[in-house]
Amino acid sequence: MVSIELILFILLIVYVAISVYEYRLICKNKKLLSSYENMRKKLFETSEKISKTTDEEEIYSIALDTITELIPNAAKGSILLFDEENEVFYFKVVKGFREELTDFIFKKEEAYLHKINGFSKSAIIKNPKEFDMRNANKCIVDGLESVNALDIGCSMSAPIYDDERLIGLINVDSVIPGHVFTESDLALMDQIKFEMELAIRNALAQNRLKYLADYDELTGLINRRLIKKEFDLELERLQIDKNPFCLAMIDIDDFKGINDTYGHYYGDMVLKHFAAVLRRETGIADVAARFAGDEFIILFGDQNITLAEVKMEGIATAVLESGTDTQVRFSYGICEINENNMIGFDKALAVADMRMYASKRVKA
Repeated sequence: MVSIELILFILLIVYVAISVYEYRLICKNKKLLSSYENMRKKLFETSEKISKTTDEEEIYSIALDTITELIPNAAKGSILLFDEENEVFYFKVVKGFREELTDFIFKKEEAYLHKINGFSKSAIIKNPKEFDMRNANKCIVDGLESVNALDIGCSMSAPIYDDERLIGLINVDSVIPGHVFTESDLALMDQIKFEMELAIRNALAQNRLKYLADYDELTGLINRRLIKKEFDLELERLQIDKNPFCLAMIDIDDFKGINDTYGHYYGDMVLKHFAAVLRRETGIADVAARFAGDEFIILFGDQNITLAEVKMEGIATAVLESGTDTQVRFSYGICEINENNMIGFDKALAVADMRMYASKRVKA
């Protein structure tokens, strides 16, 4: 018969074993919780950094730094953006690689995720060098080898989406011989990527709003709000160096007739083309803006009205010779701002506008 003492001893051993197991489990859970909290803190800090920058390259660089820091054994990494028009990927930022890597472009079908799941989810690439040698253009492979970009043992690749639109790829790479990322690493990659996607999407949306606040969406020129700031900066410079500058007001002749004859889409194309000529023909010290409708403004920095007149005539010739189906002509008026005529933006605009309409009446 088993003695009561032996039974109690066995129960004590079982109790101690359970207690030790529970203690280890608690310690492990505390460690996991601490690690999770550190990751959440890092992701929050990263989102804050991203939200405070307007530089797109810096946004992606911050995201890549965070991803390679949080994923174990991720020594290198890159973010590639997708050019929808040409269906190619190009490197936006890299970490741990030579800067020459950013010169390389991949066709959409050369990407690993395209081959295995059509960019539907993240995946582990166990031998990225072998995959590239089998699927990429030989010139690309030779180029990658020349900059030591294939000296990696294992990679993870994750698609970046803006809603349902593919905008790029995040790659992280291990250089440890024989190391292979695990499914747990992949799950962590997806979790971090999801947070980064939100931060990147919000930052790009904010940058888009900031862009629209200062730029005309159709033509890409700055708008009235920003040209006024540029004018004020020129006025400050004038007070220091006493060199004059000019504001030119431009109005396309009979633009309503163009819209009525060819339609508003064609009219928009005329405005875009006209803006492109202004951008090309203005000097480094000059600034062109779309004021409203078919009206534009040019600030001619550090020059008098005589020089501004010469430039305007050159622009008129360039517009006529620019090869559009419809010959576009315009009227303009110029106001010189100098130390004897140190007027503000609205007054200068009124003077240039009055002279522009006087020119238009002469043509009529």
